[in-house]
Amino acid sequence: MEAIDTAFATDHVYDVVVSPTRIELVERALAVPLVKRYPIADAFAFWASWDTGFVADEGGRIVGFAAVEYEAWHRRLVLWHWYVTRERRGEGIARALLARVETHARECGAARVWLETSNVNVPGIAAYAKLGYTLCGADVTLYEATETASESALYLSKAL
Repeated sequence: MEAIDTAFATDHVYDVVVSPTRIELVERALAVPLVKRYPIADAFAFWASWDTGFVADEGGRIVGFAAVEYEAWHRRLVLWHWYVTRERRGEGIARALLARVETHARECGAARVWLETSNVNVPGIAAYAKLGYTLCGADVTLYEATETASESALYLSKAL
């Protein structure tokens, strides 16, 4: 699992503009491309709350991973982690993992799949949108006490 490369690169980000009745994502080009890596160890930290995981493997080598948690009180499956190693992206592995996640969600009785990502994860946001996920919220303060304080949380969901 530790071999999964969670990094992504982007040459633009979304600035999140929030008003009392509107959330707007304004695309901004970067002078220097950004490369960001999510620590895979976070998926297994003591505070991680997911309860079901899915792997994509080939010949014993894990090339993708998804982790979810069902929240029965509002019939929502939370997608906490969804990674495909960088050299295997674009081959349908992520789509297959997400299909397994959505099947599991239906089996749990979930009405939707919900997730949080960052405004700098433009490739991820594009992938989610392509697979039917839409923006449902934002929090410009979620990360302010962390090393990613300049980022904003975006929430996406998909009705099942």
